[in-house]
Amino acid sequence: MRKWIHGFKIDADRCIGCLACMRTCPTQAVRVRDGRAGLLSELCIDCGSCLKVCPTGAIYATTRSLDEVSKFKFKVAVPSPVLFGQFPANVTPGHIVEGLKSMGFDAVWIFTAEIELANRAIREYVQSWKGKLPLITSSCPVIVRLVQVAYPGMVDQLIHLETPRELAGRELKRKYSEELGISKDEIAAIYVTSCQAKTISIIEPAEGVKSDLDGATGIADVYNGILASAQSRKETNDQKALTAKLLRSESLFEWDMSEGQHRNLHGYRYMSLTGLSNIIRVFDDIEKGKLRNIDFLECYACWGGCLNGNLTVDNLYISHAKLKRLMSELPKDDPELAAEVERRFEGKEFYAKAPILPRSVEGGMGGLKERIKRIMEAEAVLADLPGLDCGLCGAPDCTTQAKDIAAGDARKCDCVFLSEDRMNHLRRIYLKGKQDSNLNS
Repeated sequence: MRKWIHGFKIDADRCIGCLACMRTCPTQAVRVRDGRAGLLSELCIDCGSCLKVCPTGAIYATTRSLDEVSKFKFKVAVPSPVLFGQFPANVTPGHIVEGLKSMGFDAVWIFTAEIELANRAIREYVQSWKGKLPLITSSCPVIVRLVQVAYPGMVDQLIHLETPRELAGRELKRKYSEELGISKDEIAAIYVTSCQAKTISIIEPAEGVKSDLDGATGIADVYNGILASAQSRKETNDQKALTAKLLRSESLFEWDMSEGQHRNLHGYRYMSLTGLSNIIRVFDDIEKGKLRNIDFLECYACWGGCLNGNLTVDNLYISHAKLKRLMSELPKDDPELAAEVERRFEGKEFYAKAPILPRSVEGGMGGLKERIKRIMEAEAVLADLPGLDCGLCGAPDCTTQAKDIAAGDARKCDCVFLSEDRMNHLRRIYLKGKQDSNLNS
């Protein structure tokens, strides 16, 4: 079975086996064995739910250090629009751009044009689509992976188009390669991301092809550097004029907000969803045929959209208010931007480089006889388990534990109701884990 790369790591020395990560995982990808959390790699969708609930910091996001990109001749920051809503009011978009440059980037690429291109591509895709509905946005990598893992029959309903960040990576490399006379491989396109899921979508895209970006660094990783740079310089240009020149259109910020596609898909039957638990309920209804008469689902794994990503700094609602203020200063229509989109859209290919396919998972491996045998063994085991779904065995529920036992990955005696020593064993593990955690803190 292939081992998937993920955007976070588990520090076993800091883990106290508290079960919080296992209980919150939406795809049952976490197990707690011998007092330590472990991952079923093929089930993980990089949603970051486990990072948010871990009380000891044993689970942490991994992004690319800026030191790692020093080998490139030319380094370009591609900031998420969310970045512009993270700072105090006196820190302008101009400050943020200059702050990124002060940290070692040679240029900053704000991808308003790529968002407009993606919007146009989505409209044409929806208009020409003849398959099953609703279509589902593919801009959030967690949603793409959720469909691959838990709803494989719906993969064709994902919008198979490139995201604006990928379009930006492709275009900036073409532009700077021509202008500077250097190879595209010598240019680093680094996404400044609001969540670790976008990091992994760059390292290991869902389509299984190479990304046009070279890595990502978190908003939290660049925040202090930008803030320090802003405090050391004054904004000399007219703030509103410079903001309009840099950001160009309010559509830049709509993409990462809930209901961001509302204006783009005006006239279509459209629904916006945020929060994994809400999305899973709707996806379940789609599978059961309960949800009809919807053309398009805009889905963000994080509650409130990308503004609430786990690598952000500011409060979701404060960030939203800041971006709304910035949007009020930007034009709704920009003739130069419209002309650029028209020029670049003609003859361009905006479809994803390869189709998105369901992900193979452990339980689906082997021949039909083998799979039937495992199912029957799991059903027999489940009949002996209490059915209380307490999770103290290290699996999220009794049904999952029965499958693990049938697969040889767990034992019946892991259940506290079937082993007299199990509870005492757990007590010793957790007490030791807390002591180790106190020593490390």
